[in-house]
Amino acid sequence: MKRFRRLGLVAVVVAAMSVLLAGCGMRLTHYAGYRGSGTFTAQTAPAWICQDGYTVDLGSVDLGATGESNYELAGLPPIESTIGLAVARNAPDGEDGEVIAAHRPQAFVELTLRDANGHIVLSRRERLTQWIASRRIDDPDHAYLFQRGTEAEIAVAPGVVRVERFPIGPDDSWGTYFTPRRDARYALHFAVEEPDDGVRDLDVRLQVRAVVGCP
Repeated sequence: MKRFRRLGLVAVVVAAMSVLLAGCGMRLTHYAGYRGSGTFTAQTAPAWICQDGYTVDLGSVDLGATGESNYELAGLPPIESTIGLAVARNAPDGEDGEVIAAHRPQAFVELTLRDANGHIVLSRRERLTQWIASRRIDDPDHAYLFQRGTEAEIAVAPGVVRVERFPIGPDDSWGTYFTPRRDARYALHFAVEEPDDGVRDLDVRLQVRAVVGCP
């Protein structure tokens, strides 16, 4: 026999506030903790119960030539983030700068993130044609290329499934996703092993991003 206990008004209010506060995301509007390479820019969420996002722009990369670069990421907010490439078409003034959907960069790249102890957090080595492209509403001229890991649907009830990620690596890494540890330092290595000669009219920037999220 199941037993139920009626909560008093105060308990109900406390429980409701706990749920709301649990949904609140980290406030980044005045975040000053980032101390790594590039430029940190916060994106403010539309409501207080939502999580702010951010972008760390690490600068331009040339997909049309072999080469490699190293960066330091230090003091990232401890929220799920992705490492990827923001791609836009260099267009003369007055012309549409939107990325041409028919052309995806085909460069073969290597991306490795290590923690302060030298342990690999995530590593990808593949063609950018395998990466996913997305666009932000507030930045329609750029396509953002990143990579997901593997997902599996687990049946939990008739007609209901739970989506699970695997394999999950250190710092919850998955594809080019990871969740930085608070006050941690990381070394990021990016290399173009096989260039794409067809990207001369593209502006490509290496970035770390966390998207604005609402419950």
